[in-house]
Amino acid sequence: MDTQPPALPALTTPPGFGDFWSEALDELRATPADIEAESFSYPVYRQLQGHKLRFSSLGRVKLRGYSISWRDNSARPMVIHAHGYGGRVAEQWLWARSGFNVVGFDVRGFGESLAALPDRSDWGWMLTGIDDSRQYVLRGAVCDYIRASQVGAEMFGDRTRRTIFHGFSFSGALALMSQAVTSAANVLAIGVPTFGWHEGRLKLVVNGSAVEVRRYLEARPHDRDRVMHTLSYFDSMNFAPLIECPTLAGYGRRDIVVPPETVLAIISHLRCPCETLSLPVSHTDEPEEAAWKHFDGAWIDVATHGVPEDFGRDAPVYHIDADGRM
Repeated sequence: MDTQPPALPALTTPPGFGDFWSEALDELRATPADIEAESFSYPVYRQLQGHKLRFSSLGRVKLRGYSISWRDNSARPMVIHAHGYGGRVAEQWLWARSGFNVVGFDVRGFGESLAALPDRSDWGWMLTGIDDSRQYVLRGAVCDYIRASQVGAEMFGDRTRRTIFHGFSFSGALALMSQAVTSAANVLAIGVPTFGWHEGRLKLVVNGSAVEVRRYLEARPHDRDRVMHTLSYFDSMNFAPLIECPTLAGYGRRDIVVPPETVLAIISHLRCPCETLSLPVSHTDEPEEAAWKHFDGAWIDVATHGVPEDFGRDAPVYHIDADGRM
């Protein structure tokens, strides 16, 4: 077991950060969810019921997603999740088989929610609306995650025993930001959450969303201050001190998409009960990715059985070696 990593960068929280997100939540509350659900089944899992979902989010855009629930009235953990940057959501039947009700969705501009972002920037998704923090695409994306959690809460109601916000990489950041501004989840499970320490990301990232921003700034260096100001409202590091629920975090010690330094910048500012898994790699096709089964096992155990009394005591960091041993 490693010790907690040292603090890295200082927070860059902009003035009015709290009001900014309060206004976003007010705007989302004023937007009816307009949930549409079309049932489907998977013959292998007869005890489970699936639904194709369509619902409205910030700006009245229509998102697509799904739910899987048990065909009973038992109170179960509910897991909310999305997908990686540039990806689309995958139906998690095995999570449901573990005893959970699940809601997943495609963020605006991705997968089956592609049409929800008709004005995507030519520079890439990350630059859409960058001129104005209130029009920036990540404001909508965070609200998409929050709205998906509200859809789940409405669908399952008192059948929910605890709520887990789950995410990996892109969706890890959305889960963290959503929890920071709503406190809607009982447990936060985030693997390599991105968007931490934007200044560092521009220097360290070799592939991924930060490259889009770097290319934009190389072509338009005079816009740097404005771009970085907008991004400060969406820096995962600035949300970390607001998290209160037990949090399980994971990062890869080698990662060219979400470098470990950027994840540690987030973790170093968490004030909640937290346990961290340090794994060999992330965002690769290498065999060592199999070590992430430890992260999956850890969050599923907490989701199933609840948070142990000693969870996060002394903020432990568990080091998993290349052979998958702790």
